[in-house]
Amino acid sequence: MSIYRYAVPFFSVLFIVGCSTVKKARQAQTGTNRSPGETIASAAQIGFPPGGRYALTNFEAVARTHHPSLFQARQNVESARLQYRMTHSSRLPQITASGTYNRSTQNARRDTSTGMRGSWGGSLGLDLLLYDFGKLDAGERQALESLIAAEEQLRETGLDVAYNVRAAFFEYHRSDELVRVAVESERQYAQHLEEARVMVEVGTRRRYDVTKAEVDLGNARLTLITTSNALINARAELNRSLGLAEQTAFDVGDGFLPPHPGSADTLMTTARDNAPALAVLRARERAASAYVDQTIADLYPDLSLGANGDLSGRGFPLLWNFSWALRLTQNLFDGHRKTARIDEAVTQLRTARSRVADAEQTLYQNLVNAVAELESANKRLETSQLVRRQTEENLAIVNEQYRVGVSSSIERTDAQVALTQAQADVVRARYDGQVACARIARLTGEGTREPEQTD
Repeated sequence: MSIYRYAVPFFSVLFIVGCSTVKKARQAQTGTNRSPGETIASAAQIGFPPGGRYALTNFEAVARTHHPSLFQARQNVESARLQYRMTHSSRLPQITASGTYNRSTQNARRDTSTGMRGSWGGSLGLDLLLYDFGKLDAGERQALESLIAAEEQLRETGLDVAYNVRAAFFEYHRSDELVRVAVESERQYAQHLEEARVMVEVGTRRRYDVTKAEVDLGNARLTLITTSNALINARAELNRSLGLAEQTAFDVGDGFLPPHPGSADTLMTTARDNAPALAVLRARERAASAYVDQTIADLYPDLSLGANGDLSGRGFPLLWNFSWALRLTQNLFDGHRKTARIDEAVTQLRTARSRVADAEQTLYQNLVNAVAELESANKRLETSQLVRRQTEENLAIVNEQYRVGVSSSIERTDAQVALTQAQADVVRARYDGQVACARIARLTGEGTREPEQTD
C-alpha cells in the first residue's frame, strides 16, 4: 500500500502539468490570445490613430513590438531555450510506468480447455545515467551556445528592424521634401507663363516665350507626378517597416540621428565587441568546439543505473518484485563511424572559425563604405547649400533682367532648372547622410540607440 500512497500524488501532479501544457497548445492552434507580431494589427490598434503626429522614436517603439520578424526571432529564442531544457533533462532519472491486464487459457499437455483466466500486472522502471565521459556535458554546451546564438540573432533582427524603420523614415522625408521642391518649381513656372502671356499681349515679348513657358510648366507637372508617386511608395515602405498592411492617415513627425564620430578602424573596434552578427558566429564556433568534445567522448562507454519494480498476479493483493542493475555499454566496432564523426566535427569547427573571419572582413568593408558615404553626403550637403544660395541669387537677377528685356526665356528656364536641381541636391545629401548614420549604427550594433528629435 505504501507504493500507492506515493504513486497517486505523483501521477496526479504529472496529469495537472500535462493538462496545462495541452491547454496552451490547443489555444495556440485555435489562434486565441495571439501575441503582437503574430497577426497584423491596424494603425489604430498600435496607437497611431488618424490625425496624430509621431516621431522616429515612436515608429521604432512600435516596430520593436509589432513587427513579425521580431516575433519570429523571439520564438526561435524560446525554441532554443526548450531544446536546452530537453538536453538537460537527460541528467534526470527517466521513470516509466506500465500496467497490463491479460486473459489466457491455461492448457498443459493433454489437459485442454477453452476456459480463460485473467491476470494483472504492473511495473515501475527507473533509468539514470551515472557517467558518460563528457558526452552530455558537450551536448549541453552545444544547446547553450545555440541559445546564445538565438538571443544574439534576436538582437540582430532588432537592429535590422530599427534600420529598416529609419531608412524608410528618412526616405519618406526625402520624398516629401522633393515633392515640396517640385510644387514650388511648378508654381514658379506657372508664374513665368503668366508673365510671358502678359508681356506678349503688351508687345514686349514674342509668342515663342509663351510656348516655351507652357513646355516648362508641363515638364514641371510631370516631375511633380513622379515625385508624388515616389512619396506614395515611401509611405507604403514606412508602413511595411512598422508591420502594417494598410493605408495610414497619421502624420510623420521629425527625428534625426547624430553623426558617429571616428574612423572605420575605431568603429570596427566597437563592432567587434558589440555587433550581434559576430556574436552569433562566435557562439556557433563554440558550439562546434563542443561538438568535437562530444564526438571524442562518444568513443568511451556509458555507465548507467537501472531499477525496476513489478506487481503481478491473478488477484489482489498482487505479488511484487524489485530488481536493479549497473550497466556498462560500449560499442566495440562500428566501421570507423565514430572516428569519422570526429574528423567531421573538426571540419565543422574550422569552417565556423573561417566564417567569423569572413564576417569580420565583410563588416570592416561595409564600415569603410558607410563612413565614406557619410563623409561624401556631408561634403555634398555643404556644397549643394552653397550652390542653392548662388542659384537663388542668379534666378532673382535673371528674372529681373527678363522683365526689362535683357535676358531670354531660355536663360530664365536654365536659372530655374539650376535652382530646382540645387534644392533637390540639398535634400538628397541631407538624407543620404542620415541613412549612412543609420547604416553605421546598424553595423556597429548600436542601431537601437535613441534618435534625437528636432525642435
